[in-house]
Amino acid sequence: LEGGTKQAVMRKKIITHYIYNGTSTITELAKELDLSVPTVTKFIDEMCAEGYLNNYGKLETTGGRHPSLYGLNPNSGYFMGVEVSMSEVNIGIINFKGDMIHAKRHIPFVAKNTLESLDDFCTIVKDFMDETNLDKEKLLNINVNLIGRVNSDLGYSYSVFNLSERPLTELLSEKLGGLRVSIDN
Repeated sequence: LEGGTKQAVMRKKIITHYIYNGTSTITELAKELDLSVPTVTKFIDEMCAEGYLNNYGKLETTGGRHPSLYGLNPNSGYFMGVEVSMSEVNIGIINFKGDMIHAKRHIPFVAKNTLESLDDFCTIVKDFMDETNLDKEKLLNINVNLIGRVNSDLGYSYSVFNLSERPLTELLSEKLGGLRVSIDN
């Protein structure tokens, strides 16, 4: 999806549609995206085969053919949110549909601008991931919300974990097994 091609943009639009609308038929989606039914059908078939969408069965109608309802496959991907304060960490994981899967709040932690503090933070995140038993391949992004000054576009924190010339996002990704990490404030 990050490629920026027309196909990738269309897939993002389809995913966004299902995030906001839950389920819908191919005809409803085609009308929403201003595309032909055959074009939308091709995208839906591909995304179902890849596991991003599910066929949720037939829509009951009073007559005629019963169209199929499609929607996001909640288990196709997960997102982790991590909030870091001066004295604690809060962590949660949501599925692809936005449902909370697992959360842990008020984990004691002292945020310092040291390598030891960064390592302690990464241990907390890894332990949480181990508790969930989720397939790490399906963890699409870990978003870390930090206190202080942050440049989320470049991945730098200027207040906490400002330990290297490299972006913090790179350091965290490396320490968390290569998972994609973003930061914000």
